[in-house]
Amino acid sequence: MNGRDAEEPRYIRGVPHPLPDGERVLWEGAPSARAVAAHVFHWRLLAVYFGVMLAFWFASTTEAVGTPVWWSALLVRVVLAGFVLATAYLLARLVASTTWYAITSERVVLRIGMVLSMSINIPFSLIGAAGVGRFRDGTGQVLLQITPGHRLAYIALWPHCRVFHVNQPQPVLRGLVDPERVAEILVEAVARATAHETTSHLARGTTAAPRAVERRAVPEPASI
Repeated sequence: MNGRDAEEPRYIRGVPHPLPDGERVLWEGAPSARAVAAHVFHWRLLAVYFGVMLAFWFASTTEAVGTPVWWSALLVRVVLAGFVLATAYLLARLVASTTWYAITSERVVLRIGMVLSMSINIPFSLIGAAGVGRFRDGTGQVLLQITPGHRLAYIALWPHCRVFHVNQPQPVLRGLVDPERVAEILVEAVARATAHETTSHLARGTTAAPRAVERRAVPEPASI
């Protein structure tokens, strides 16, 4: 992930128009291609699978080792395995290169799209909870749970969403090198926005429903 402190805090990378007055960028960054390959396209699991299949073929083939038929069969299997693994890794690099996440003082922004780039804005008012998960390799992801009554398009979010949650898609900031820090920035930003909103309502003599984002641990980040 290549996070940075924006030189122009009112602009998000890749988004041509500035943020509204009073809103600023708190964090932004891109996912790690290696993490996306490992935890979205399961590159390492694919490599293990093809390794096991190749070992099984070695043990069960009736062809004599070193014959032209044996070499041809081996070549076909190696080429097919290499093609699948290369495709998965290239897709991961494409996802990483076309993705940019941002947290502002008012919302979470996902600039995504491998073919057609789009920006998805998720105001803090739509975020009910934030879950953070870390993998054994140190990378992780932050899950956003959208409040009931609001829904994002699963096909537009993929692969930046939790799998198997089609009816109520849950956005995921994937491939983060420091997911805990990103989650803390998000929780603190929502807390400040909520406090500011409450103060504004009190100044006007009105009341506002309390709102806060709960930071939850994700016990099985691989299922996101």
